[in-house]
Amino acid sequence: MNNAEMYFSQQKQNPKFINNYNQISEQVDIEWELERVKNQIQNGTDKNIIISELEKLQSFIHQTIFVQTPTTKLGF
Repeated sequence: MNNAEMYFSQQKQNPKFINNYNQISEQVDIEWELERVKNQIQNGTDKNIIISELEKLQSFIHQTIFVQTPTTKLGF
């Protein structure tokens, strides 16, 4: 096991680390989805599809901010 694997293995028991890791993961998910929607807009994707994607993203953001569910994942 390398140093990084050992570190993450030890941190699995640390609730603060897990919470921070989940928050970062959710932020990255949101950034990736925003980039994907941006590319759809640039490529001329139908506006109804883009609106649907933005609505999913809006719902996910609402859940992560207001509901505080650290295990929520995007369903794309």
